Amino acid sequence: MKIGWPRSLIARILLLEGGAILLVLVLIPLLTGSVLHRTKAVYQKELLVSQAQAIAAEVTVAASPGRVLLPPALEALYAGTYDGRAFAILGASGRRVMASPHAGDVPWRVVPRGRAPQAVKRGSYVMVSVPVRVGATPLWILVSQDETRPGAITDDITRSFLTRYLAVLLPILLLLPLVNSVLIALLVRTVRTVSASAAAIGPRSLHVRLPDAGLPTEVRPLVEATNGLIERLEQSFAAQAEFVGNVVHELRTPLATLRIQLDSVGDDRLRTALLAQTDRVSHVVSQLHDLARADAILGEDLLAVDLVAVAHETLSEAAAKMLASQHPVTLDAPAEPVWVRGNRVLLTIALSNFLTNAVRHTPAGTSIEIAVDPAGALIVTDHGPGITVMDRSLLTQRFWRADHKRSDSAGIGLSIVQRIVDLHDGHLDIGDGPGGGARFAMVIPLAAG
Repeated sequence: MKIGWPRSLIARILLLEGGAILLVLVLIPLLTGSVLHRTKAVYQKELLVSQAQAIAAEVTVAASPGRVLLPPALEALYAGTYDGRAFAILGASGRRVMASPHAGDVPWRVVPRGRAPQAVKRGSYVMVSVPVRVGATPLWILVSQDETRPGAITDDITRSFLTRYLAVLLPILLLLPLVNSVLIALLVRTVRTVSASAAAIGPRSLHVRLPDAGLPTEVRPLVEATNGLIERLEQSFAAQAEFVGNVVHELRTPLATLRIQLDSVGDDRLRTALLAQTDRVSHVVSQLHDLARADAILGEDLLAVDLVAVAHETLSEAAAKMLASQHPVTLDAPAEPVWVRGNRVLLTIALSNFLTNAVRHTPAGTSIEIAVDPAGALIVTDHGPGITVMDRSLLTQRFWRADHKRSDSAGIGLSIVQRIVDLHDGHLDIGDGPGGGARFAMVIPLAAG
């Protein structure tokens, strides 16, 4: 399985941080150890040169290499093997003139002898040479330190320091990803909160803007751009609703006047055809008006509404039209009110669209039934040819018609119902009636308490 670069920002940061910690754990001991060893070598050289100069001073005072009398402190330092210290005095030819008791194993020959103090390390021995002159005789004082002896604690100090240093450094390095994870998680939680607010914005809540409090400056431009987009959408929706309202207002009066004038046409066939076309235009205009009203309603406009009263009111308003179309209508509603959280005008519009749809798609004389369910549903059932569309979601798409040969519908009736149902946080159920025909139901959540 191919392992790719993680998509999660937190995973990327932690992965890079983990790699950095591993690199630090390798490099820091090496760099720290190198610095410590270089520092130790400098101080060790200075110490050995200082001791060589102390011995050289005694040689000069004694004026004879064979009669060096060291101070008690230096004599004790070179008398034993605990500290691993030794010295030797070499002549110009390299011959050893004098040496401390335990200087026999020191590789003195590798020590350079120049005009200035010099140092060299060979194996476990660190050695320095300091030139002196006794009268006209050139001599070199050589001092060595065997680092393997118990008294040579510089390497032990270095190892002990590195061990304790890593013991402190490792928990700190391991704590960093944990602290960063918490900080990143808090940041991501803020971003997710803003994302949830953005996901909740819809046509009914275009007045809402995304908060930018607590967001890092890198994310704020995206939030500001999104707020700008929402504001432009809100303006566009408002302009669209205003345009539809203006169009409806401008068309209604001329249509009413035109219909009155058409009644005076003498040719019955021509008058009937012209009135049918006028009624179709009026129907489309009414639907556009209803659609604009549905888009303009906000969630704050929803109150407790009785579905039984809505059914009675809608049936009363549609009685004349139902009588003219020769469609008998029955109403089955409980005696008690069915309270839902909604808008009375919009629910009436939705139920009227159900009835209009049933009248337009069933033959004259076909019965239509209206039912109010106590669970919060308005149901209209007809006994016509039923629904022949396989994908019934198409029925609620704006300007879609199952029968393109019909010219008396704009294809937005059920889309208005769907918009109204969405506004009420309900759902639309389209199916077949129990005895054939079509069944349309909108289920609205009941009002609280």
